[in-house]
Amino acid sequence: MARAQVASINSRQVNSAPSRTAQCRLLAAAVVSLVTVGAGLMLTAEPAWAQARGANPPAPATKPGGPTSIVVPPISAEPISARLIIRLEQVERQAAELTGRIEVLESELAKQQASHAQLVRELEAERANQLAVTVSGARAASVTTVESSPAAPQEAQGLVDEAPAPAPPAGAQALLGAAQLALQRGDYLSAENNLNNLVTNFPTAPEGIEGRWLLGESRFVQSAWGPAAEAYLSYLDAAPQGKRASESLVRLAGAFGQMGNAKMRCSALVEYKRRTPNPDSTLKARADAEAARSPCPTT
Repeated sequence: MARAQVASINSRQVNSAPSRTAQCRLLAAAVVSLVTVGAGLMLTAEPAWAQARGANPPAPATKPGGPTSIVVPPISAEPISARLIIRLEQVERQAAELTGRIEVLESELAKQQASHAQLVRELEAERANQLAVTVSGARAASVTTVESSPAAPQEAQGLVDEAPAPAPPAGAQALLGAAQLALQRGDYLSAENNLNNLVTNFPTAPEGIEGRWLLGESRFVQSAWGPAAEAYLSYLDAAPQGKRASESLVRLAGAFGQMGNAKMRCSALVEYKRRTPNPDSTLKARADAEAARSPCPTT
């Protein structure tokens, strides 16, 4: 079409030879015609170009006749992150339930342990009471046997003279061992019950003297400063040169310091230094720590 228009224009130019103004008008008309034809070609080719680029995919051809197909959406369209959050919340709830069960079990275990410790204390106290009853019963039986024959005083006197002296109640080592085990467990009540029986029944035996010091230790760790000081003084009275004398003096100074008796505290430290010129490293460290708590007068 464009070529025909150009040929027509050329023939008119050759045949009629118009003026310059007419030629310009004819040229402008030809340009407009060319632009119009080009725009039409571009509009016609635009869908093909878009389809080639993938921007405008071709519409699916409709099938003639038949029922219309129904598009079914996917079963699970929720994002993966949402499902993970839901699963995490389920795990957290399960963890909270397990934590609650563990706390309940721990509480029950603590109650059982406390009950067991109470039973052990009662058993040890019962054993100590039975031992005391047995000793007192044996002594009473020996006296009753002698006094039950008033018609034969001489014979009774002979029986008294010939009867051996009642043996001291057995079990000093057992009481000391039980007290030491109780101290290791932290069962200070049972420990002090055994130690009191030990000191009462065996005041001068090595176990009884050791029991005085252990009484002081048991009371010291419980912050019973007055009773602890009494126990340490009792040990020093019974064994002034005993193997625990230096330790007792250091502990005694600590107990007096806690009670606010600076004079007695310093006296105990001075006595310790006098008796123990060469202490071992452990005792020296304990004594130095106690001396550093508060200075004592040097005079």
